[in-house]
Formats: sequence, C-alpha cells, structure tokens
Amino acid sequence: MTCWKSQMQLHNANDYDGLEPPLGLSRDPEFLRWATRVQAISSSAVSIREASPVPLDGRRMKDLQFVCSPISVRSIEENLSTIVECLVLMAEIDNVHVGFCVSSPGVQDSDPLFVQVVAVAPDVQGRGVGLALLAAAVQREPRRDIALATQDDNVAARSLNEKLAKSIGAKIRKVSLSNYRGSDLGIQRGLGYRAWVIQRPPFEP
Repeated sequence: MTCWKSQMQLHNANDYDGLEPPLGLSRDPEFLRWATRVQAISSSAVSIREASPVPLDGRRMKDLQFVCSPISVRSIEENLSTIVECLVLMAEIDNVHVGFCVSSPGVQDSDPLFVQVVAVAPDVQGRGVGLALLAAAVQREPRRDIALATQDDNVAARSLNEKLAKSIGAKIRKVSLSNYRGSDLGIQRGLGYRAWVIQRPPFEP
C-alpha cells in the first residue's frame, strides 16, 4: 500500500500558487534567505520528521530539488502529490530544512521498499543527513528488503547505500535493472542507472 493520506488533505490551488516563486528560485528572496541560513549551519544534530501535505513542505522540497542536481525541480503542486502518494521524510538542522527522502513500499508484502529520492543540501553534506533519512525510512518497513538505483558515476550515493546496508546488518548486491519498473525506482531508463537490493536479515519483532 503506497498511499495512506487522503487527497482531501491537499490545500487548494491558491495556497500553493502563492508560494511558487514568480521570478524563479535563483532570484526568489525567500529561497535566498533559506540558502544563507543553510550556509551558516554549524551543527550536525539532524532531526527527521514526516512531511505534511501542506504547501510549505512542498516548497521546502522544491528548494532542495533546486540545489541538488540532477534531481528534477518540480512544482509545489507536484510535490504535494508526492507527499500524499509516498512516504516523504524531511531532515532539519536548527529548524532549517536540509534534506528529504522519498520512498514507497511495493504493492505486495514480498516487494521491497523502493527508495526513489535522497536529497541533501550540498552545504551540509558529510554530516550524516542522508544516512539519517534512509535509516528513518527503512525503520518504517522493517520486514522489507530495500531497492535503490544509482548512476555509475555517483560514487557518493553508492557509498551511502553501502553504509545503510552495514548499519542494519544487511547485504547489498547489484540486480538487473529490468527487475523493477523505472517509476518504482524513481528513475528514467537510459541514463546509466544500476539497480541494487539491500537484503535484510530475518525480521525479529
């Protein structure tokens, strides 16, 4: 089951339209204030919370998408739909949003948890934000293996996946990309992605 929030929780168009930057993010005063706050963060005390289907969290995702290339920048409305349909976790340091993770369990109980996006603001990378997001996501589905996709040249992402596997006492192995749909993995085919599965040890309640 991939959706446990009602579409009725989405706010009307006027709510999110008001947060869309009319001049683009690079010239948006609110975005520039946020980027300055991120640059000034010195702490590594990460907190993780589940995103809410409200326009402000959709805007927070958009801020992070913009600074985390090659992640696609989406509209606030599209981000709200993602929050409704998937599990979106937000990472914060000093009450400033610094990362998010999108994951979704497969339809069948035997399907893996698909981790589709992990975004961490470049200015706070190396402080454990990505691992904290992944750990929080997989803790919510303790019985499932974890499926992810990384591009061949994304050494940092592969290292993060290996750290996750080690942290939960699991093994990671490469599998055929054809095992899964691109939409489940959150990727477009033909861009040099490889699929990985983290095989978890038997669940102990």
